[in-house]
Amino acid sequence: MVRIVRSEITKITTLPSVWITAVALFFVFLFFQYQVFGVYSELAAGFREGALTETYVAEELQESVEASIFNPGILLVLLGAIIAGSEFKAGQFGMSVVAVPNRRKLLVAKFIAASLYVFILTLVWFVVAAAFVYFGAQGVSTELISAVDLLPGFFRLLLFMIAFTLFPLGFTLIARRTLFGVVSSMVLIMLTMVQVVAIMSPKVDAFLPLSAARNLLLQGTDNPVPLTGTSLQGGLVLLGWVIISAVGAVVVLMRRDAR
Repeated sequence: MVRIVRSEITKITTLPSVWITAVALFFVFLFFQYQVFGVYSELAAGFREGALTETYVAEELQESVEASIFNPGILLVLLGAIIAGSEFKAGQFGMSVVAVPNRRKLLVAKFIAASLYVFILTLVWFVVAAAFVYFGAQGVSTELISAVDLLPGFFRLLLFMIAFTLFPLGFTLIARRTLFGVVSSMVLIMLTMVQVVAIMSPKVDAFLPLSAARNLLLQGTDNPVPLTGTSLQGGLVLLGWVIISAVGAVVVLMRRDAR
């Protein structure tokens, strides 16, 4: 199994389309960091002048780190769809099945490899975001928050980013079309953004992936749109989307030919 996962990681890291998408998403991420950089400076100035309390500034800095990664992280659905879609170009999936006849192991390895790839991506984004906080807050951040304080946020973001990569990956494997993975994922995201489902039933809205991500990451923050569930519920829903898409991909691709 380790060898299969290693080969899938090699495949992911050598695909030009994946690199292009990852780099493009990183620049989008940097844009969001640039936007909140001034907020960090204002918080630091307010703290030094005594206008803002230590607790308030510390909470705002931590929440800003998560929010500045959450917003561009939504676009990770593109990365997941592209990783999966590469399997069906020029008969690549057939070649993969020849190398690994056990399709169940092949697909599990693909999900594991994609998770490891996103783990590295999340770590890079988080370190860069923390650096923006450090320089933007002019050293105040180190007085108020430590690396330990940031760990819970990192793990929440990791779950979010992995989920938003894996469920589109599963959709794409089921349909064998990159476009289907992108469009279906974006439709689910838009249902939350336009609040169509939330107006009719907040309980149902809580089961949409973006609503679950908001519930997971944005508890206690100033949101113009009310949250529809708890942080724990949000995390479980995201895991559910990953499991459903993964099981669906295994069931469908076990029944189809490899061409």
